[in-house]
Amino acid sequence: MTFMKGLPLLLLIASLCSYAALQPDRTRIVFNANDKATSLRVDNRSDKLPYLAYSWLENEKGEKSDDLLVALPPIQRLEPKATTQVRIVKQASTAKLPGDRETLFFYNMREIPPSPEKNSGHAVLQVAIQSRIKVFWRPSALRKKAGEKVELQLQISQQGNQLNLKNPTGYYLTIAYLGRNEQAVLPGFKTVMVAPFSTVITNTGSYSGSQFYLGYMDDYGALRMTTLNCNGHCRLQAVEAKK
Repeated sequence: MTFMKGLPLLLLIASLCSYAALQPDRTRIVFNANDKATSLRVDNRSDKLPYLAYSWLENEKGEKSDDLLVALPPIQRLEPKATTQVRIVKQASTAKLPGDRETLFFYNMREIPPSPEKNSGHAVLQVAIQSRIKVFWRPSALRKKAGEKVELQLQISQQGNQLNLKNPTGYYLTIAYLGRNEQAVLPGFKTVMVAPFSTVITNTGSYSGSQFYLGYMDDYGALRMTTLNCNGHCRLQAVEAKK
């Protein structure tokens, strides 16, 4: 199959993947170690079709794992417009996880559509769409105070068209926005996740200025904006929400 002949099929698959029938109610999960379990809601947005929801957990390396966290039930059926819950339950072995930093997992959910009718007389393309959500295991030693913004502890230095992002905290910090203003990200910028006690380098492209808008994701998946001024020493400052 040549590229041009295969292009319509690729476009069709892309358009199908842009709409998932099964929709989780969040984009990230914080699992506090003191809790026995956490849960998320899943909605079937289809008006006509039932779907199976197949759930499982993976570790930071993307390896399927159920010895630390387990998704229950692993498979369930959702009727059209129905809502259900998936519980993520901790296992006794979580006691072995580091106590000074978060541990990253991924919750995966694959929607399985019903089989097409055998005598329909039409060729049917079925696409199994999969959702993937970050799960941050937060040990009991890490407790945020009300309104505390640990993301502002990110230590940043500028070298030419590069920013060095050093995370001195035990939390995963996700930088989802970097721009000259609040209207558009810098060309080529991609979301950066800085693991606890680690450093990541991100490129500013052709922009050589010293002032930026930097946005991070909070515990609820909301984008929070800060200003970054790198005249001499880089400083982060929260941007007040517009009323």
